[in-house]
Amino acid sequence: MDFKEDQLAIEAYVRMRSGWHDESEISEEEYMTYAYEYTDAHPCESDLVINKREAILYNRIYGEFLALRTFPGIPFLWEKGFFWYSVGVYVRCFGQSWGEAPTKARLLAAYFGLV
Repeated sequence: MDFKEDQLAIEAYVRMRSGWHDESEISEEEYMTYAYEYTDAHPCESDLVINKREAILYNRIYGEFLALRTFPGIPFLWEKGFFWYSVGVYVRCFGQSWGEAPTKARLLAAYFGLV
């Protein structure tokens, strides 16, 4: 995938769907709606590349790369220096729903497969 071409295609699609308005005339909400519409219609193979202890996530909407840490074979991702916060967000968004925000002890138990 050519990342620059992908970013230009998203921007062109958003402008086309908004009636060819300038970027300054397009609201953030409208931009996000059309950008997600484009990414749903044109999926890429994978936005996530995992290499042993590091994962690189490509955000197609903003054209940014995010480097995350990981353990081999364990599906938790976190930003360097923000372990508990990142794992908490990951569990709340992608993990099991416990009805309330899990405690650090609950997150640690889930991390080691005890829950």
